[in-house]
Amino acid sequence: MASTLKFNTFVSSISHFDSLTSSSIREVIIEHEMLGRLGALKTNEVKALIEQAVLQNFTPVLQWDILCTDRQIQKGCNILKQLPLSKIAAVRVQDLGVAEVIRQNYPKLPIHLIVETGNHNLAALKKWAEYFKNQLQRFVLSTEIPFSTINQYCQELKIPCEILGLGKILLFYTPRKLLSPFGSESFSTIEKIVSSDEQQHHAFSTIENQHGTFMFHYYDLFLIDMLPELLSSELEVLRLDFRFLNSLEKFELLWIQPIETLLVNFDTTIAQQLKSKWPTKTTHGFFRANRTDRPIERLKNKHLRNHGDTLVAYVVESVKQQHIAVISRQSLSINEPLLFITPEGKELTIVPSTIRSTTGEEVESTEVSGVWLLPYHKWIVPKTLVYRIPSSTAA
Repeated sequence: MASTLKFNTFVSSISHFDSLTSSSIREVIIEHEMLGRLGALKTNEVKALIEQAVLQNFTPVLQWDILCTDRQIQKGCNILKQLPLSKIAAVRVQDLGVAEVIRQNYPKLPIHLIVETGNHNLAALKKWAEYFKNQLQRFVLSTEIPFSTINQYCQELKIPCEILGLGKILLFYTPRKLLSPFGSESFSTIEKIVSSDEQQHHAFSTIENQHGTFMFHYYDLFLIDMLPELLSSELEVLRLDFRFLNSLEKFELLWIQPIETLLVNFDTTIAQQLKSKWPTKTTHGFFRANRTDRPIERLKNKHLRNHGDTLVAYVVESVKQQHIAVISRQSLSINEPLLFITPEGKELTIVPSTIRSTTGEEVESTEVSGVWLLPYHKWIVPKTLVYRIPSSTAA
């Protein structure tokens, strides 16, 4: 039996249709700025895109995936009243309250239920299918579920299923504004690259807009080289997310045409070439297996681990040209070589010429515990670990 796998993707301007016209992609996802988490289109722009999609034989679906308060649901319903719903193939919803409002007020409007969070078991999905009945026309499943399980779900649910096949992996979403100054009322979009002490070698793309804060994995999901398995499965839709590409210049030539070629006649070389051209590093995610139960220690920064009895202090403050403040767990002495290991893994041997208490009193050696001030060094930062060097090694 021939595969029924199809692609869908996002569009945000009429020019995007030009890149898709000659492809097999017919379903296009449209995001209103008040309904879509990352939407930027106003009502008139959404209406124009819907009209143009139908005119060019595309199938438009509306994405309403924000988490909603009662007031936001009412605003969303007011927006729906302004749109040509008869020309929309479905509405994609994540908030179950929104899904219920659509079920009650728009019973003829098909629903694509986004169950990427909190619905990873078959029993829950079957209950939603039973509840929404024929109005539910698709499940948008989580990429945290291994593909073997997804294929099982596709077979047992008897409802078309979709997963992300190419694009950014959302790690974290909150309606709170975590990047803007506290109390700011600005609704502008802020984009930052953030890292943590535990994962300083990884940079996480983070976006804040009027709907909240979104943090993405440092690798993008790339399943295009898995097409042979996907084509042999019961999965019906693979989502291609190009929203974060810097430019759509030669978009059709660089991405759409090669992917379309692989859909018809898979070639490993072409798939690998595509992967190498993708602007960020990529991963298969949990396609093979979900191994998030691996030991937590493997996820931590190895440079911040306590390596034994030679650990004598932790750096808690570094003030430029003034001092380094440490909390000691063993006695420290002046002119004693110490090994400093920073969170980035830099190792420095430093011999403190002075040690002062927080009151400024100089001491030759410290008590076992307490806060002490050592001479400043430019490479030392908070959370650096301080070790005593065995005398034989120091010599």
